[in-house]
Amino acid sequence: MKIGMSLTSSYDVSRDSKVIMENLVEEVKLMAELGFDSFSLGDHHLTDSHYMQVLPAISSLAQMSGDMRLLPLFLLPFYNPILLAEQLATLDVITGGRTTIINALGSGPAAFTAFGTSQRARVSRFVETFEIMQALWAGDGVTYQGRHYKIDAPVSLNPKPVSQPLPMWIAGSAEPAIQRAAKMGDGWVVVPGWTPDLVKQGIKVYRDSLTEFGRDERDMDIVLRRDTHLAPTSVAGHREAQTLFENGYRGLGAREMEESLIVGGPGECIEYLEEMERAGVTHVLFRCALDEGDQALQTIRVLGDDVIPHFQR
Repeated sequence: MKIGMSLTSSYDVSRDSKVIMENLVEEVKLMAELGFDSFSLGDHHLTDSHYMQVLPAISSLAQMSGDMRLLPLFLLPFYNPILLAEQLATLDVITGGRTTIINALGSGPAAFTAFGTSQRARVSRFVETFEIMQALWAGDGVTYQGRHYKIDAPVSLNPKPVSQPLPMWIAGSAEPAIQRAAKMGDGWVVVPGWTPDLVKQGIKVYRDSLTEFGRDERDMDIVLRRDTHLAPTSVAGHREAQTLFENGYRGLGAREMEESLIVGGPGECIEYLEEMERAGVTHVLFRCALDEGDQALQTIRVLGDDVIPHFQR
């Protein structure tokens, strides 16, 4: 099982945006030192919070990423496929072939309206953008005829990604999204708030869909996203995280918080991950539930010192 971090991109506007980026740099440097496999940044637009945009932020963080794999997430319906394909090919060149793209639909009608499209068209725009990017990375003289994009005259993209093919994961929770991941992608990314039972049900849908489409599970990744707060001891971890359960966390219900948040010490985390590994998870992305500088660094250190070595045996 590979272990990485989903770095927090969203912060209250009262925070100094320069300090936010400095903290992300510190976190990535520590992760590289401790042997993490990967890190991800998310994608949202027109937010009321400071939201560090994924492509410039992750390109900057690549400089101190060591040999970690970079996992930028993009809400594909908002992007021009040719421009995004060019930018991501260059990112893969910058990282020497250490890039995997997480692709998602996005939600919220306001953003779709602002980008000149509609939420109703998001699936078809997602599919067309995905297909065009893959074609541009794979060969020359690409043409395409779709509902949203038409490329009549053959076009080519250079430089192409170092990785051939450039891995593409698909995130989603609805059954059609899981089936789309099985049909089109190189892996499925599970949403953070799902309980273990829901994760296992989703894995069954994914595996059944892989079989239906004639694809080999051994070539795919099942990626679990989990929010966590860890301390060197279980008692300290639970005490520090008590505020999450008192004040609520990201709209999760009581059961979702109890079963999807990983809180405590390294022992609880290892036990949780072992269950998920048995269920078929190949890669875990942690997000710090308490993301103030010292709290986030503490969780990263516990993962690096105690959890990652357990799964490298």
